[in-house]
This record gives sequence, structure tokens and C-alpha cells, in this order.
Amino acid sequence: MISIQEALELIDSHVGKLPVETIPLSRCVGRLLENDIVADVDSPPHDKSVMDGFAVMSADFNQRVQNGQKDFSIAETVIAGDAPGINLEPGMVARVMTGAPIPSNADAVIMVENAEVQPTKNFETVRFSNESIDSEKHILRQGSNFTKGSLIFQAGWKVRPTDIGLLAEIGASEIVVGGQPSVSILPTGNELVDCNQKPEPGQIRNSNGPMLVAMSENLGLETIALGHASDDITVLQRKIRQGLESNLMILSGGVSAGKMDLVPKVLDDLGVEKVFHRVAVKPGKPVWFGVAEKNGGQTVVFGLPGNPVSSLVGFEIFVKAAILKMTTGNIPPPSPLTCFLTQSHETRGNRPTYWPGRLKLDLSGQRLVTPLSWQGSSDLMALGRADGLIFFDTQSKTFEQGSLVPFFPF
Repeated sequence: MISIQEALELIDSHVGKLPVETIPLSRCVGRLLENDIVADVDSPPHDKSVMDGFAVMSADFNQRVQNGQKDFSIAETVIAGDAPGINLEPGMVARVMTGAPIPSNADAVIMVENAEVQPTKNFETVRFSNESIDSEKHILRQGSNFTKGSLIFQAGWKVRPTDIGLLAEIGASEIVVGGQPSVSILPTGNELVDCNQKPEPGQIRNSNGPMLVAMSENLGLETIALGHASDDITVLQRKIRQGLESNLMILSGGVSAGKMDLVPKVLDDLGVEKVFHRVAVKPGKPVWFGVAEKNGGQTVVFGLPGNPVSSLVGFEIFVKAAILKMTTGNIPPPSPLTCFLTQSHETRGNRPTYWPGRLKLDLSGQRLVTPLSWQGSSDLMALGRADGLIFFDTQSKTFEQGSLVPFFPF
């Protein structure tokens, strides 16, 4: 049996980073950028109006209004998508729409609400209610958002839906991203029935499968649910062969020391190299990890214990670490929240323990965490009420109220 840290180091040394991919912009949400993204244009690409109105030369306008002039001639109309055809001359303005370029010698826009157009026989004039206009009013200068060559996103950025418009603006129609694993999930056990069935005596519903699929999909991963497999070598071989087509296969159940714990033997028969089996952690001690080489690549395989909280802990600690290595090339150190215990707590056994807990903030903003009543690794009710897992190390068996403890939120 090895420590949690030793297990993570073995995962780090045996799991490789997946090859990068070039994908369409429409598919890159949730993916990690492999390269810096740099603008190929200015934004905006021209001096533009941010209002419907009239582009003016502010100094000329202010002087003429102060001298009693009321009407100005409309030299042209510029809509978004057009380009101005002339420069303004004294006494002239240009009608502009929101987003339209303004004449090169204009330096302000008067809103259409402050203007009254007066058609004449040969041309239009406009009268304004403004007595003056400030230079730069209601315009956005070329490059004021960013300029050509600006760094937009650094390599390693996780693309959000809100980033897509910006990437489209700079013409990033295809994005180079880190590889992302495909995942297959297979719970095992004769006792399992689908969650839409009522269990007969001796049976239980398959809770691990849906839970692990949801956890994988929550990370944005393409996930295949393989149903469940009985404790039969032929069935397990067929299902596991199917799962080994993915980059990552997660099994639950069948990895302890019982007579029907057949998963390690089947994995060995199928050429999956065992790296470790059993880790000093509670719950989840029987966790199994190995790799299978295939076509120049590899499939990473985890056998998680069958009790659901053990499977969850194994996914949170070990599977997520492998996914990070596959997608980023690194396994960063854990970054839990530090919280105060609201009550004293005594751990069971001599292994580091992840215990379901509730998190809240007190009036001063301090984080407080309360260990929940928990009946062990089959108790999903505690998980349903938990905000995350409290980590209790083995340095002490009794943790007093007010002790600082690490907390891993879900």
C-alpha cells in the first residue's frame, strides 16, 4: 500500500500529455489554448460612432452656434458597412448610424435625439438643440479596444462561451488546443441493476455508473457509458476491450480481494500494465491504476472501489490528476480551502480520510466547515447533503473545534 503522494507521483510519471488538436472555433469552449492568441486587426478597425446621430467638427460647431448659426448642411449619410466619402467642410455635418465610420476630420457625434432634420429643395439641413459639444463625444477611436499584435489570450487559457465573440472578431476561425481524453466508464458486479429497475433481493441499483459519467461530462469530456458488467470473465473481457478504445477507462467494483474481484486479472490478461494497487486513503484503499499501450499511444485505466463514496474520492483525487496530466502536461499540487471546524471530530482508522462536510461563512467572512453524520463509503445520503470533502490527515485522531482543516469543495 502506497501513500496518496506516491500514487500521484506514479500517475505523473506514467501518463502522457495528449497530442494537440486544431478545431473549429464553434467547438473550442472548455478547451485549453495551446498557443498565445494575438490580434490580427485593430478593434475597432476605424473611428466609429457609438450612437445614431451626426458627426461634427466640435470646434467649428461650437464657434458657429455661439455666433448664432442654427442650421448645418448634411454632407452625406454613412451607415455601418459604408465608408465616408468626403471630409467635412465648415458648416457641414455627416449623418452617421451606430457603428458607422466617421469622416476623418470629425471628432464628435451629436445624438439624433438632439437634432431636427429640415428638408430643403436641394439638400437637407439639421438644427441642433445642443449649445456645444465636447470633442470625442460619442465616438470610439480606431484601436481603442486593442490594436493589431495585442495579446488576447495566453496559452493555457480555458475558453469560455463569452470568449467566442472576441476570438471571432480577430479571425480565429480555427484554434489549436490541448488534447482532450475520451472516457469510457464501466461499473461491475452481479448485484447491479439499472436505476430504472426495482432491485430484487440481493440486488442494488447502479449508482456509480451515472455518477462517474456525470463527473466526467462535467469536465467537458466525451464520455461513453458502457452499461455495467457482471462478475464473469468473458463479459468483463468483452466490455473492457471496448473501453480500452478510449484514452481513459474508469471501472468501479471488482478491485478488492474477494473471490469475485476479477477486474485486476482481466486487465492483466488484456495487457494492461499495473502501476499500483491499493493506496493509504479512506475511503478508496483498493484503487487500481495501470496503462495499456496502443498504436503509439496509451489508454489510462483506473479501477475504483465499488462503494460509491470510494469511487467519488478516487475520481476526485486520482482520476482528475490523470486528466490534468493528459490535457495540460502537469499535475498541479492540490489547492483546498482552509476552514475552521465548527465541532470536534475523531477520525476512524489510521489512513488519511476524506469526510463529507458542509461549508458556510460566518459574519466576518471566515470559512467554517461541519463534518456530517456519515455511515461510511456506501452512504450516498451524506454526499447529497455535502458541499465537499474535509481532509483529515493521520497526524492526529482527534481534531478540536476551531482546528484548521483543508476542504475540497465539489
